[in-house]
Amino acid sequence: MSTGGLAYVRGAERMVTGARLGEAGLVVRFADDREGVVPYGALGLHGQADHVVLPSPYVIELHLSDGAVEEVPWDFARHFVDPDYRGRSEASARRGRITFGRRLRMLGDRAGLTQAELARRAGVNRVTITRYETGEQTPRYRTLVSLAEGLELPVERLLVD
Repeated sequence: MSTGGLAYVRGAERMVTGARLGEAGLVVRFADDREGVVPYGALGLHGQADHVVLPSPYVIELHLSDGAVEEVPWDFARHFVDPDYRGRSEASARRGRITFGRRLRMLGDRAGLTQAELARRAGVNRVTITRYETGEQTPRYRTLVSLAEGLELPVERLLVD
């Protein structure tokens, strides 16, 4: 149903619709009509950018004069284009850490393990387990695998029901 206003695609902020090299940096446009500049200094390029290619709506390729290609993910560019994005992104990450921490605690309780026992089995410090459970920290993939092994569960069970 149309109310006479514009309709937007859910998740459009993830879709890059245009990119070009500008004087001050990479000019990026998203499907929700936001546009802005990613400063060249923030890109950390190891050479001069010659041209831009959009292989998908989620990645920008900067082709350098030496033949190298540097990828710029959509979310990195979005931080420069949308001042509110960083806050939303950080809030989402915080919710994810808290959800993971609760899940880890629940699975540890179900297995009858204390934090110290799980830490020993996973080869990490007990304080690290506390940081995961409180959402202060996110495990790296290898640690995630170690936690799953310590709980005698597949990695997927740590992430989803």
